[in-house]
Amino acid sequence: MEPLEDEGLALISGSDGVQLTLRLRNNVDAAGNPMGCSGLLNPCRLGMEFSGRDGIWLMLKDYYGVLSINDIRLESGALPSAWTGYQDASRFEGIDGSCLLAGCDPRGSQAVRISYPMLKGVGQYGDFSLLVNIGRTALEFTDVTTPGYMKDAATGSALGFRMADSSALNAPSGARFDGTAYVFGF
Repeated sequence: MEPLEDEGLALISGSDGVQLTLRLRNNVDAAGNPMGCSGLLNPCRLGMEFSGRDGIWLMLKDYYGVLSINDIRLESGALPSAWTGYQDASRFEGIDGSCLLAGCDPRGSQAVRISYPMLKGVGQYGDFSLLVNIGRTALEFTDVTTPGYMKDAATGSALGFRMADSSALNAPSGARFDGTAYVFGF
C-alpha cells in the first residue's frame, strides 16, 4: 500500500457505491429489550428544562427505543432523461427568473442515487426498524436540595406514547422499502 496524492486520486473513479446500515439504540439491549427501565427514578429518562421556565422539568420516563436503517445504498448516477411529471423547472430559476441551468432543465445531470436493494423475496422485511416508548410523561419541580430532573415525585402521567413497526412488545420486526431517490445540486 502506498499513499495516493491528490492528483492521482483525481484520476480514480468509483462505480460500486457505498452500502450503509445505521443503528441507534437508546436504553435497550441488542434484542430490543429495555435495560433497567422499571421502578421509580430508573435511568431511562429524558429531562427538558425550557428557557423562561427555570426549575420546571418536562420528564419523559421509561424512555427507550431503537431506530435502524439497513442496507441503504449510495451511488452516483444520472438524473432520468425523460420528464416524469414530478419536475418543477421553476426551482432552477434565480430570483430574477433567469435559469440557473441550461434551459432550467436538470435532466441527465449527475446526482447521488439513494436506493434500497430491489431483489428481496415476498414477505421479507427489515429495511427499517423502529421502536419508541415513553411510558410516562410528567412535570417535576426543582426544590432547594434536589433538581427536578432527579426527582420522581409525579407518579401519575400526563401522556404515554408507544410507536413501533411490530405488534410484539419490544421486538421491532422491520418495514420494507423499495425504490430510488436522487439528490441533485448545482
